[in-house]
Amino acid sequence: MKLTEYAAYDGVGLAELLRNREITPRELGNCILSGIAAVNPQLNAVIETYADAIEGLGDVPGPAPFHGMPTLTKDFPIEAGRPGEFGSVLAKGFICGDDHAFWVKMRSGGLANIGRTTTSEFGIAAATESSLYGATRNPWDTSRGVSGSSGGAAAAVAAGIVPFAQGADGGGSIRTPAAFCGVVGLKPSRGRISGAPESNAPMLGLAISFMLTRSIRDTAALLDLGSGALPGDSYEIVPPTTSYAQAIKTPPKALRIALCTTSWSGYPLDAEVKTAVLEVGKRLEQLGHKVVEAGPVFDYERYLAAQKVIWAASTAQSLDELAGLLRRPIDEASLQQTTLAVYRHGRTLDAASLIAALAVYDRITRTVGEFLAVHDVLVTPTCAISPELLGTYDPDRPGRDIDTVFADLAPKETFSALFNGTGSPAISLPLGWTQNGLPIGVQFVAAFGRDDLLLRLGAVLEADYAWHQRKPPTHITRTA
Repeated sequence: MKLTEYAAYDGVGLAELLRNREITPRELGNCILSGIAAVNPQLNAVIETYADAIEGLGDVPGPAPFHGMPTLTKDFPIEAGRPGEFGSVLAKGFICGDDHAFWVKMRSGGLANIGRTTTSEFGIAAATESSLYGATRNPWDTSRGVSGSSGGAAAAVAAGIVPFAQGADGGGSIRTPAAFCGVVGLKPSRGRISGAPESNAPMLGLAISFMLTRSIRDTAALLDLGSGALPGDSYEIVPPTTSYAQAIKTPPKALRIALCTTSWSGYPLDAEVKTAVLEVGKRLEQLGHKVVEAGPVFDYERYLAAQKVIWAASTAQSLDELAGLLRRPIDEASLQQTTLAVYRHGRTLDAASLIAALAVYDRITRTVGEFLAVHDVLVTPTCAISPELLGTYDPDRPGRDIDTVFADLAPKETFSALFNGTGSPAISLPLGWTQNGLPIGVQFVAAFGRDDLLLRLGAVLEADYAWHQRKPPTHITRTA
């Protein structure tokens, strides 16, 4: 299969070819390797591929629904026996001991992990520029960044290396790279994806694993495959009444949509970002939905203070545990300045501070829940800015403290991180473009558990905007 043929299909389309025996998993693996060879030198999105996994790809279809399709995972521990270095010198050489429950489901549905993609260090910075593996560059403009932390996954999907790749989202780490790279990034509802076995509430419930894709039907099929609680999970959400793959075939009725282009943090929006979101609002009205300008009202400063406590406390605990396991020091040689600043702040906190922060999150969750009981969907920018030049938010520049770290996060996560706190489903769709051809992501948020509504609306907008027709300058089809 030629790369031009391979790139014409999304994951579901490739799975159909596998099921019909028109192509083999081994041939798809060769396409991925060719794609990596063609564009990864320019992007630095893929760290390595696993020779044994590639050799193990069969010549006959595997289990449904993806029939042995190879893909890539983020550089976090997810599959037993594979490296998971968190993009950090501190964790260099770390090997995952246990399969993540999410990946067990992916593998049982016919996916094969054949390599790993870059991440920001421990997923903290919204810039995939680690000391361990360097900066990942944007396929739309290689002088610009990909956000973070799932930056390598987003770049690999945008450049056509794979139709989808695994990521994780603790504050926007799926959605903001998706926005910067022009792909689809869903953060499912809390509890939709199990965090087992490492944690039944990763990052105190803020973080969740899922996949970055190029199509809504891939997102739906992957959510069907990966969702479902396991015994002991802290959050067990009611399963959908029908499959997501089936649900996206039915457009939603006229929705009550709230459009918000004023950031709660006060961070100013790029003019082109605001224009793109307003244009989406107009299009939603043309599609028959009722659109009003509104957003949840809450005390942002109290929320931000609580966010700093929860992130820092979680970081300090996890890094202390990992450093103890590896018998390595935590210092300037092992961590970037951004990570070190968050860690050091976490070491100053007491239990009462953490409980108080969680109480703030509880109140804001109720506020957002009440807002989304009146409005079916909230529409915002995914990020306040378009992709910035590499190095603008260098995670290892000196002078970092907890406040400057979060100031760096504001341009990208001012609209996204709130919904990790509330557990609401949120998706970034590539619905806008700057004058110089950079993608702009628009975020859609629904009430807790209404992942289906986001996908149904996303399917309508995908047909309307046809974002799959756009390809970045650095793409596997442009290398022949």
